[in-house]
Amino acid sequence: MNAAELLCAGRADAIALIEGDTRLDYAALRALCIRNAAAWIDAGIVAGQRCVISLADGIDWAGAFLGLIWAGAQPISVNPRTSDAQLRELVEDSGAVALLLDDARAASLGDARAIGLTAWRQRTAAATHAPAAVDMDEDAPAFLLYSSGTTGKPKGVIHAQRAVKHAHVFARDILGAGAEDRFYSSSKLFFAYPLANSFFAGLRLGATVILDPAWPDPQQVAATVEKHRPSIFFSVPTLYRRLLDAGTAFPALRAAVSAGEACPPALAEEWAAHTGVELVNGYGTTETLSLMLYRTQAMPALCASPLTDVVEEDIPGSEGSRQRLWFSHPAIALGYSREVTHDTARFGNGTFSPGDVFRPAESSEGWQFAGRTDQLVKVFGRWVDVLAVENALHERLKSQVNELCVVPSQADDADVIRLHLFAVPGSTPENELLRTAREAIEALPPYQRPESVHLVEDFPRTDTGKLRRGELAKSLPN
Repeated sequence: MNAAELLCAGRADAIALIEGDTRLDYAALRALCIRNAAAWIDAGIVAGQRCVISLADGIDWAGAFLGLIWAGAQPISVNPRTSDAQLRELVEDSGAVALLLDDARAASLGDARAIGLTAWRQRTAAATHAPAAVDMDEDAPAFLLYSSGTTGKPKGVIHAQRAVKHAHVFARDILGAGAEDRFYSSSKLFFAYPLANSFFAGLRLGATVILDPAWPDPQQVAATVEKHRPSIFFSVPTLYRRLLDAGTAFPALRAAVSAGEACPPALAEEWAAHTGVELVNGYGTTETLSLMLYRTQAMPALCASPLTDVVEEDIPGSEGSRQRLWFSHPAIALGYSREVTHDTARFGNGTFSPGDVFRPAESSEGWQFAGRTDQLVKVFGRWVDVLAVENALHERLKSQVNELCVVPSQADDADVIRLHLFAVPGSTPENELLRTAREAIEALPPYQRPESVHLVEDFPRTDTGKLRRGELAKSLPN
């Protein structure tokens, strides 16, 4: 099989990609893919080699990415905002033999392997031969993604050809998506969540995928929605909140998914009230690519998504109240680009277990997300679910803050874990917000109460939008 060939197999005259005013049907997408494959081959790239693509989302990105897979090579999609130092580390870690960058970045990087976008367009236009798609084993590597780095140095995650084969099943079976739909993700394609669930899934279904090179903000997303009227939308909780606050309309929407971080129940309720469309909460990682678990508003707990098998493993000392989950699914990655020993995430016999904690649902089958292992902490001898504390405080403070989070900390010379509340204020005066926050804290059980409140302008986040709690913890006095 060849994953790129699968993704170009939609009805020839159906629209595959939209970028701004440009529309590309599946026949043109296939031709673009082949021209890019020819240009990669002319550049000396051979099957099995790895190449970085660090471009904004768009048709150029799609052609280069799919062309590498067509040629049997392995693209690595990288955030174009990645620093030069991080990019060099990534190239060294992955063994990439070429880099496709925007013109200014290619000129300034000082790497002979770098190719500028203008030169690349000229190469693809000049390509005259039409290579056949390289036939690959379904377990052969197809592409790499790098983790967001929430637990340390980003890791290269190697994904197999087979990951693309079933990438559309969640959208088809849970969202009811088909060839008539328009997929749009506010998150960018260097992030596993939109790559799998919007780009791969949309093309596998023969649907239309909307690509936007601009960095997402409520105004940009609203303009794209107004112009292209997506029916299936993917985003993260932080942007859903900002879209709600901006009153963004989604006139053609019939399905929406939130992933990347835990979605507060109150946010899902507000979204449904605003749009008339329920917000499906999904759970996945860079290593799983596809969403392994999901929950609708009508469901009491997270359950396994189609094709996902789950094995539970009790966390020692939790008496069965906390578990790590082992996932089996066709999209599970082959492994990392280097040996990783510092992380709680683990591969094993074709399965993967992330560094996250789950609770068995009390009144039904399924699980409740309980955060990462560092979000389940013992305070004065009692287990505290940091996310549960956040949700309780958010219920009291949601009208006065744009965002909030609870951060555990431990001083170097003490064994005691303490909780701290961080908040990004809304329009409420700071004195009033601090008073209300302290009242909300006092309403919690004593062992769940944050001992301090910190108002900040914004939260530090990874390139994929995940909160860096560790950075906030470092800002606390010892």
